[in-house]
Amino acid sequence: MRASRFVSTVALSLCVATVVGGCGKGDEAGEPRSVPRSTRAQDDLLKKAQSVLVQRCLTDRKVPVPQASSGSVKSTAQAQVGEGERQFPYGIDDPAWAAGHGFGIAAQTGRTHRTEQAPQPDKKTLAQQQRLSDALFGTGRRELSTRTATGLVVKANSDGCLAEAQRVLYGDQAAWFRSDVAVNNLAAAAHRRVTRDPVYRAALARWARCIAPVHKAEDPADLRSAWRRSARDLEPNQAAELQKRYAVAEARCVRRTDLAATGARLEKRYTAELRAEYADLIGRHRQLREHGVEYAVRHGI
Repeated sequence: MRASRFVSTVALSLCVATVVGGCGKGDEAGEPRSVPRSTRAQDDLLKKAQSVLVQRCLTDRKVPVPQASSGSVKSTAQAQVGEGERQFPYGIDDPAWAAGHGFGIAAQTGRTHRTEQAPQPDKKTLAQQQRLSDALFGTGRRELSTRTATGLVVKANSDGCLAEAQRVLYGDQAAWFRSDVAVNNLAAAAHRRVTRDPVYRAALARWARCIAPVHKAEDPADLRSAWRRSARDLEPNQAAELQKRYAVAEARCVRRTDLAATGARLEKRYTAELRAEYADLIGRHRQLREHGVEYAVRHGI
């Protein structure tokens, strides 16, 4: 269903902020720019260039972009992430961090969810969202399709402003779509292979036995789900304390069983294998990025 592209005002606003936010006019001083050397600087340049091109397209199509809620969207997204910024793909392995941050999840309970729901958009707002979604992502049958290394099929239209911006920036929108989807899903594919590896599964079984006296759980994700279920009927401070207790227990068991270390070691191996399997697409992605960077520099975007 195309309607799934904008499930709420906040979701669409966040997407718009990512796609067209921070649009600038290039180098106002008129000074020639050189190609940035660092990957991060190139990423920033490509994001800005795409934003400028998308905004131009929306302007040409006379589609207004909502200006409100960018600050509220940012704060809402941050609230969902919680205080912690560190990533633990194979379980928290730092008991001290766990004691301070728990799982790194905002300790919202069922009570807070019932009292802090966002207002529902009216029909006019929904129509505006639909128009913006259509302009950004295109309409009708999705002409582009590719399968990721995890087996997920990703589809997209080629007639929206995002597609037009990518076509201008990279020279070949279909090739960019295929290579970008592939490259951006390699990490998920490596993680999936790790979690199915017998060596990792054995370490996970040891972790489950270790955590059982605190709470029975098959893996760290299962432990978080258990905490969420328990937190529904707790006051926020009680939910936060329970989260920290579970997180500290998780971290200690991760340390004892080498779960995170095992996962990291296997991930390095599987990442190398995947990069070899997808070498052609990775190379094409690099070429298209170079094209985009050079275009943005040449046109002063």
